[in-house]
Amino acid sequence: MADKKSTKKNKKSYDNKLITWISVSLGAFVAIVVAIVLIITMTTGYVAKVDGLKIYDYEYKYFLQNAIYELQDEEFDKPENFDELSAEEQDKLYKEFWTDERKAKAATNAMDDARQFKAQYRLARAAGHKLSSTEKTNLKANISSTYNQYLSYGYSEEMVQMYFLGGMTLSEYKDFAILQTTIEKYKVELKEDMNPTDDELRAIYDENPDDYRKIGIRQFQIDVGVEKPTDEKAEDYQTKLDKYEEAYEKALAEAKEIMEAYNSGKKLSTYKKNDKGEFTLDDEGNKIVDQKDLSFIDYIKAESDEAESSKSGGLSEINNVSPSTIDEITDYALSMQWNEDRTKIVQTKTETDKENDAETEEKPEAQDAEEKEEDKEEENTVMTELSIIETQTAIFVVRAESITDYENSTESAEGAADSIKDNIKTEWLEDKAVEKLEAMVNEKGDAYKVESKKDEEINEINKEFFSTL
Repeated sequence: MADKKSTKKNKKSYDNKLITWISVSLGAFVAIVVAIVLIITMTTGYVAKVDGLKIYDYEYKYFLQNAIYELQDEEFDKPENFDELSAEEQDKLYKEFWTDERKAKAATNAMDDARQFKAQYRLARAAGHKLSSTEKTNLKANISSTYNQYLSYGYSEEMVQMYFLGGMTLSEYKDFAILQTTIEKYKVELKEDMNPTDDELRAIYDENPDDYRKIGIRQFQIDVGVEKPTDEKAEDYQTKLDKYEEAYEKALAEAKEIMEAYNSGKKLSTYKKNDKGEFTLDDEGNKIVDQKDLSFIDYIKAESDEAESSKSGGLSEINNVSPSTIDEITDYALSMQWNEDRTKIVQTKTETDKENDAETEEKPEAQDAEEKEEDKEEENTVMTELSIIETQTAIFVVRAESITDYENSTESAEGAADSIKDNIKTEWLEDKAVEKLEAMVNEKGDAYKVESKKDEEINEINKEFFSTL
């Protein structure tokens, strides 16, 4: 996500922020556009002009990508079973979505966005903003460094251009970044006169709280380890299915054992294994303990099948913007809320859950001392009990451990301005600055109209892109 803080940085730091912003925003955009295959071409041509500034081919292509993505994101209505459809069936729905009317709308939006880009650059320059020679040199150097870093990760030049440079060549991207950075500097000035009220910020949060609050989820992963067969007509289908179901039940049984043990206040131990993964036994045939009476976190670090668990302890912070790779865990996380006095995390219940609760017999008032002590301990933690989440490939033992929301979010360090409230303010300022710039362009009327359009070149680019949809 773009880092749009209005705090002024020194020149080098500012350039570093901008190249990070540009790289991430363009890369994220290209990566998620469905059914677009970007054809990278070396070009120095242009398709139109705005106040004498050329809209280059590569710039129009970039804005066309954005327009296609935005239109599809806003208007494509996915059916409930979309994720269960085959790739061919999904492609068919996308092709049906992209009518000639929508293609024309995307092309119009792309040209207007390109017009705004050039006009906003003109406004920024007129307001006295430009990059010094040193700033340009630093910006280009940072881009080259980032480009080479991606190559060192094993990406090909074509992949870096496609996914991290928005389809542009390295040279084109540097030129684009200089214009974009100039506009960003003007935005900083515009933001200085803007100040949202607390009520405005809170209203933004309340509209979509799951975009901002972060739910800390601790998870233990048990891989099923056997792939579920899908070809029911295959001769060995039943044999493979039996093998899968056996592995699945074994994983589920292990998950239940872990859940029940830690929910009851017990602790589990790990046992030594040989090079073949078999338990090491003592002379009496008993498993030899490796680590005894581990906390749930330490047990995750030692035994979970999740790759990073030895470092993370299975903890992740989840919201709509940063979901889990497991949809079921994301759904579980987003169902968590504070209780009325914010002393305990509770799971919101569906109507079915409420009906099931009503049918459940109430627990007798009489409890033994051990149960009362467990209840007392439960009151001292905000965490939920452990639950099990089942998927086709893995079983998860999970609990919610924290909720960071508008009320309790604080800066990571003094002056960091990275609390939830700060982040919402940053977004608000960016939106208002963009609105201000767009209004300033539109107020100029024909001064920033598109001229010298090359319809033949534009139609060829449109045809190239829309042929992939």
